[in-house]
Amino acid sequence: MVMPLEKRSGGSEGPCLQEMIDRAVEFHGHLGPFLVLGVRMGLLAKRELGSSGFGEMKVIAKTGGVPSLSCLLDGIQISTGCTMGKGKIFAEPPGLPEAEFSTGERILTIRAKDEVVDEIRRWRERYPSLEDVAREIQGRSDEELFDWKPQKR
Repeated sequence: MVMPLEKRSGGSEGPCLQEMIDRAVEFHGHLGPFLVLGVRMGLLAKRELGSSGFGEMKVIAKTGGVPSLSCLLDGIQISTGCTMGKGKIFAEPPGLPEAEFSTGERILTIRAKDEVVDEIRRWRERYPSLEDVAREIQGRSDEELFDWKPQKR
């Protein structure tokens, strides 16, 4: 399933999900399920917060810095424009598939569902490769992948 990511000013379509994942793979170096989850998290946050991401959003990821969970960070950076270099994304312990996105007074916490993370960790039971898991996750709905909660500061 290929979906437009955003409407640009003037009504033109933004890049499709596949194009965004392709950009993330180019940046990250390979296709993996946590990279795809990171892209999807960032896109969900932008939609829910009504944000373009670039320049106005900050992210605190609870992934820690250990791969493969930390691969979420690269997906989030690509999909939101919140980069380490700009000081707009931070990785903190405790090693969870969760991130807090904020713009102004609005905060959105997104967490990958436990059953999705368990499926990724046990990928050999159902899939021939991690790339196949990533492609499967790409086609699922946000509701199948994540729990999220908006808040105010």
